[in-house]
Amino acid sequence: MRGDDPLGDDPLGEDPLGDDPQSDDSLGEDPLEDLPHDGGDDQDEAHPLPPDEQESVEADLEDLESMRGVFQSQGAKGVVIACSECGSNHYYGWDLLRESLEHMLKTGEPRMHEPAYQPREDDYVVWDYGKGYVDALADVGLEEGSRMEITACAWCETPVEQHFAFCPACGRPMAVQRLYRELLGRGMDEREVRSLLVRAGFEPFS
Repeated sequence: MRGDDPLGDDPLGEDPLGDDPQSDDSLGEDPLEDLPHDGGDDQDEAHPLPPDEQESVEADLEDLESMRGVFQSQGAKGVVIACSECGSNHYYGWDLLRESLEHMLKTGEPRMHEPAYQPREDDYVVWDYGKGYVDALADVGLEEGSRMEITACAWCETPVEQHFAFCPACGRPMAVQRLYRELLGRGMDEREVRSLLVRAGFEPFS
């Protein structure tokens, strides 16, 4: 069920939203497709997955959260997956796919869902591309877990979530704060770091 790394020799040099989403050949396996589909509503009785399938679904959940951490801040709304059964591309929002996988772990059955309404293909990440991309980041020590944690905007003090690329209130980039903290963590003097950021064109923060 795990796909091959589609990124080639230079995984960090690719388009972060993947290859042409209109080509089914570029899409990965649907993490929901090799489990039974009953076509009905949620079942009252749970049917635990076999150990190998449970392990695979748990791995898909970890991959999904890693992809979300990387791509949501770039504007991606979820993932697109080619269905080998119907031949169509399926579009899953981040929360929708997570809930479906969690439901599968609990009941052994996939949760039925409404398809995305007229999805914009460029808003969705190809599953296998996203999987290979986050694997490549982990290989070079840049996995999502190593990202500098930011909980509030340094300029206006608005609370922010970890995946935010910009402050929702003032619009300033969170990357500046992460860079600031990274440089301090590497032993640079705070005054020197602030001066460097201002010279680079960033507005000083308190």
